[in-house]
Amino acid sequence: MKKPLYAGSVGQLTPWGYLLFLLLLLSFGCQAQEPPLSPGAATFKKEVKECIDRLAKPLVEPLSKKDLGAINETLKQAEPQAIKLCRMCPFRIGVLDKNGETLTVYPNREAAKGDFSGYDVVVQTLKNRKTTQQRFFLQDGSEIYIVCVPILKQEEVLGVLAMALGAEEAKKIWGVSEKEFLAIDFNK
Repeated sequence: MKKPLYAGSVGQLTPWGYLLFLLLLLSFGCQAQEPPLSPGAATFKKEVKECIDRLAKPLVEPLSKKDLGAINETLKQAEPQAIKLCRMCPFRIGVLDKNGETLTVYPNREAAKGDFSGYDVVVQTLKNRKTTQQRFFLQDGSEIYIVCVPILKQEEVLGVLAMALGAEEAKKIWGVSEKEFLAIDFNK
């Protein structure tokens, strides 16, 4: 006859019972969860997600046709809504093709265009098909936050919607620190 995992009354576990109990505790305790956000960070996340919702779907068709004029028009049409509905005016928005090359930047700024295919935030967004964010330093030493969103048509990645914001502005407007920005999960 086999010995049970527990011996005798409740609370008296055998060594195997203790091991099983500890494994169960560890499996429940190690689940990754988004840390609780401050009210400012929660508002920031909500407003970024609203901006993503306003832009991602309307960009699918022009991006699938590689119609630069229609992509620019989509960004222009969304801008007045973004300013009225939230404080997104400090954002600069770019659209990259599926290779990480800049198609357009809004508001237009030639210096912001380039090949971003080697940037980890773009690589991860294209590879994992999930929204990804990262902090960067500009040549003048100032920090910017980048949020990259994959533009998908069914399962095909058409490109990336990239939003950039100065870290100082994020702190001043929403009270979002670098640590909080990097901890936000824009996919939930």
